[in-house]
Amino acid sequence: MYGWYDFPGNIDKAPTSEGVYLLAETDSENGVIYAGRADNLRQRLSEHPDPQNPCLHRKSINYFPNQETDDSERREKELINRYDPECNRTS
Repeated sequence: MYGWYDFPGNIDKAPTSEGVYLLAETDSENGVIYAGRADNLRQRLSEHPDPQNPCLHRKSINYFPNQETDDSERREKELINRYDPECNRTS
């Protein structure tokens, strides 16, 4: 991940390319609540919080780091395994 940006104020700093992102309540790895991937990071971040994910509506999303990658599916799985974000859990 590269840098922690204010959400939603700095979404325009996200690239329009493929990559992965984290949503967090604090600007540290301890605050990560969601990991996602997108073909267009800026567009996807502007769609959050996702209405299909009630967990994200209960949380205060304040920060997002993002990373460009051409293998976002693999990288997203790595991030979910590393952080075990609450809003990615299905059970």
